[in-house]
Amino acid sequence: MPGVRDVRDRLEKYGLKYPDAATMTARITAVKTLMDLRYEGASSPIVNVVDAVRSILEAEGVPAGMHGVYYAFAQMLQKALFSHSDATLGKVASGLKSYFVTAFGAEESIIDAILLAVLGTVPPY
Repeated sequence: MPGVRDVRDRLEKYGLKYPDAATMTARITAVKTLMDLRYEGASSPIVNVVDAVRSILEAEGVPAGMHGVYYAFAQMLQKALFSHSDATLGKVASGLKSYFVTAFGAEESIIDAILLAVLGTVPPY
């Protein structure tokens, strides 16, 4: 099993991979199309979640100054969706719900509406 690379190893590899500005420019130009597609693929679910939450918050009459708490919840939930599913996702969602309700005073009914919009279900609290 390989050892864990430390910062020195990573810096050495970076220095060899990108020795000067011309090499760095050529490498990034070569992968620009793929890089843009991956960026769009990763960022569009986050944008879609924020749009869905915005409509929920406006329908519920939440003041604009309180939107950030709910956006943060939805973005963390979407982040969990990238790597978890089934029972694990339910546990993470329940934990996030508990955290945002108790720590930030988010309304449980609005959190449930966001869970329903993002996950399609409301896990047990």
